[in-house]
Amino acid sequence: MTTEELLHWADDIVFTKTGKHLDSVEMAILEGTWQGLKYEEIGKSCYRSKSHVKNIASELWKTLSDLLGEDINKMNVRSILERKAVSNIYNYGESLEIVSSYINSPINIYGEKMRYSEDTRQRSQSPSETSPTQNQSTIINLIDAPELTTFYDRTSELTTLKQWILEDHTRLITIYGLSG
Repeated sequence: MTTEELLHWADDIVFTKTGKHLDSVEMAILEGTWQGLKYEEIGKSCYRSKSHVKNIASELWKTLSDLLGEDINKMNVRSILERKAVSNIYNYGESLEIVSSYINSPINIYGEKMRYSEDTRQRSQSPSETSPTQNQSTIINLIDAPELTTFYDRTSELTTLKQWILEDHTRLITIYGLSG
């Protein structure tokens, strides 16, 4: 998740629940915190004093904590917001298109046997240890997903899916409807 995606997502959450958008100082605090800056450095970038930025940040962390139901502070805001943005798929049951609007990189969906490559290990490192241009993927674990063993009279649908995936190279397909 990039800084811009985080800011957009956080602003959407705050606006949806409070009716107010994040102001420029709050956005600068989120962006600076995301980049590992100190309050003094964030203050310089938005022409505010360190104490003013610290006070606004304290209120921002309280607001986000109330909205997301977790204790958020400067040290854990990045991990919590990333996790919450991805967990929207599970909590709200909406399609993967929602997450893809916040994540520029492709979404990898893994089942029980997750493969860890060098790329996966690099993604788990802190942002200062990895290059900012590195393409990151989100891992969605489907261990708790229902196991589908039998399809009844779905040969035409399966043929269509097979064509979309193998021949047309469709990157995202959303399937919805009643189960059964």
